[in-house]
Amino acid sequence: PLGPLTNMHGRPITIDGLELTWTILRDTQWSSRDDYQGITISVRKMGPERRELLLKYPFLGVKPNGQWHIPEKLKVTPQIVEAGIREAIEGGWEPDSRGKVFTWFVEKAE
Repeated sequence: PLGPLTNMHGRPITIDGLELTWTILRDTQWSSRDDYQGITISVRKMGPERRELLLKYPFLGVKPNGQWHIPEKLKVTPQIVEAGIREAIEGGWEPDSRGKVFTWFVEKAE
């Protein structure tokens, strides 16, 4: 498990020669508009400013008997982040491109 990070410094990760950094932007939280939301991770290419990727993970809780049960926090590992980044690249995120933020909804965190 990784500790909290500031938005100024990310954790480095290299995928297929791409040097990227990632930061947990938002932990699991309650939103009156969207119910519970999973974590959100920001990914950026190192170097000149490029298109940011937001990985949005599903809420992992369950609602038996109409009451939310919040499980343990997702333990964010480099493997989970790498899998999400690879999904987003396959889904159209181009780390070298410029433009508005690319949001990718990760189907499941494993």
